[in-house]
Amino acid sequence: MHLIRSLTLISIVLFVSCGEGPKKNIESETKFPIEGFWERKGTIQFVNGVPVDTLFYGIDDTGEEEGFRNVKVYSEGNVLWINNANDKTNSWGAPGGYGKFEILKDTLTEFMSHGMGGMGAFLHYQKDSLGVSSLEFPFGYFLDDNTYTQMGGRVPNTEDNIQFGEYYEKLPVIKKTKMDGVWKRAYEISYVNGVAIDTTSVPSDAILDLKIIRDGYFMVVVDQTNYIKDTKDPEYGGNGGFGQFEYDGKGNMIEYGEFGSWRGSVNNNTPRNAANAHYASVTFYDNDMYQQITKDTLNQTWRQDKERGVVYKRVQ
Repeated sequence: MHLIRSLTLISIVLFVSCGEGPKKNIESETKFPIEGFWERKGTIQFVNGVPVDTLFYGIDDTGEEEGFRNVKVYSEGNVLWINNANDKTNSWGAPGGYGKFEILKDTLTEFMSHGMGGMGAFLHYQKDSLGVSSLEFPFGYFLDDNTYTQMGGRVPNTEDNIQFGEYYEKLPVIKKTKMDGVWKRAYEISYVNGVAIDTTSVPSDAILDLKIIRDGYFMVVVDQTNYIKDTKDPEYGGNGGFGQFEYDGKGNMIEYGEFGSWRGSVNNNTPRNAANAHYASVTFYDNDMYQQITKDTLNQTWRQDKERGVVYKRVQ
C-alpha cells in the first residue's frame, strides 16, 4: 500500500446540477495556486475521512488501460481537461471537457459547457434537455503547491464511509511566453499566392475551437456537436489534444502533441517528438488576437499557392 500524509477531510456532498456559470455576485477566488497544468497520477482512497491508500497509474491495478493519461488545466477562470481513454462504446474518440470554474471556501465548482468525445455528447444532450448553457459540477478538494486531489470524479464512491479522490501532480513550468492565455478560434482567412481572398467567421453557436497555452504546454478542444447532427459520424465527437509548446517571440510556434483524439481515433506520442510536431507562423494583430498559418520545418507553408490562416481571439 502506498500511504500518503494525513489530510483533514471536508464533509462533502457530491452532485451534478444545471447552472449558467459562476455566480457574478460572489467573489470567485480564481487567481489561486490551482492555476496551471495538472496530470492525474492515480486515485486516493479515504475511509471515514482518512486517506488510507494511493493507487498509481502504471504501478497498481487502477482499472485503466496501460498508458492511460489525463491532463487538466485551470487558467484565468477557465478549466479544460482531456484524456486518452478510447471509449469502445462509441466512435467519437477520447473524452474532454471545457468550462468555467470558481473556488469558494472548500468547494471547487466547474461549470462545464463544451467537450469532445463522450463528454461532448453528454453535455450537448443534457444542456438541450434541461435548457441550460452549462452543467454544474461541485467538488471538495485538497491543494498544495504541487499536488491536487479532487473528490469523486471518474471513480465513484462505493460505500458511505469510503470515498475516492482523483490525485493530480502539477506539471513544472517550462517557459512563459506572449502566447500564454485562453484563445478561441474566431476567423479563418484563405490566401492564394499570399493574397487574402476570403475571411470566414466561425459561428460560436455551432463550433467551439478553444486552446489554452500556458507555462510551455498547450491543450485544445473542438466541440462540433451543434454543427454535425449525425451522431454516427466519428467527427461528431470533435477532437482535441495536449502537449508541449514553444514560441520564440519572432513569429514561430511549435506544438509537440503528446496525446489527443482526431476523427474518432486516439493517438499517443512521446514528448517533444519532432515527427509529430505542428509548426506554424504567428502574427499578432494586438495582444488579444493572432493569426497562425501551418508550415513545415523549412519555414514553408504546406502549399505555396494556397494558405489557411486561423485567427484566435483571447477569451476575456
